Amino acid sequence: MTRINLLALGVLLGQAQAQYPLGYPPPLGYDPQLAVKVKTPAGKVVVVKGPQVPIQPDPDFTWRWGVQKVVKNSSGQFTAVHYSGSLAAKYRDAAVFLVHPDGRIDRLKNDTVLDVQWTADGRYLLGTGANTIRLWNLSGGLRQVSYQDIRASRVTGKTLCLNVNWYSPTTGQLSRTAELHLALPSLSQVSDKDTDGNATCEAQP
Repeated sequence: MTRINLLALGVLLGQAQAQYPLGYPPPLGYDPQLAVKVKTPAGKVVVVKGPQVPIQPDPDFTWRWGVQKVVKNSSGQFTAVHYSGSLAAKYRDAAVFLVHPDGRIDRLKNDTVLDVQWTADGRYLLGTGANTIRLWNLSGGLRQVSYQDIRASRVTGKTLCLNVNWYSPTTGQLSRTAELHLALPSLSQVSDKDTDGNATCEAQP
């Protein structure tokens, strides 16, 4: 190989390294911009990367991910990062990460939820799914309870307000709508009243 060719190869390799820090093109679907920067109480900045899913040739079979919510607990010591994903507008997935005061990042287990919110004391993170409420402690421990169809949820002091729908097992028609209150952090039910279908437990803006 001539000296000129070697120089040209060196230039190309330098350009490739500048364009691709890893030395090679990222896989299809890898979005290095899908990340959230979180500053810890000590001022350390950590990067919480979102899920990386390969893009398929057919867009109808490609997962689309985005940042759903970034929220600190009441003490400001812990931060929850919630990513949500969808496929062909029919399927949904999620990823919830917990950033600790020292900058450690944990992905929480069973994290397929539609929304997250902290309890008032900041000691527990609540995840609301289509039919399941999940409650994680600051160590990642999980407690959960399921209902047929959860329409809305909101932390109200020491309880969690839920709007729940029930459907007839024979006809599939809506048979009852209710407002439930669950004690926190036990998730035990403390009240149950019928509603006219209004979402009385929607999160306040």
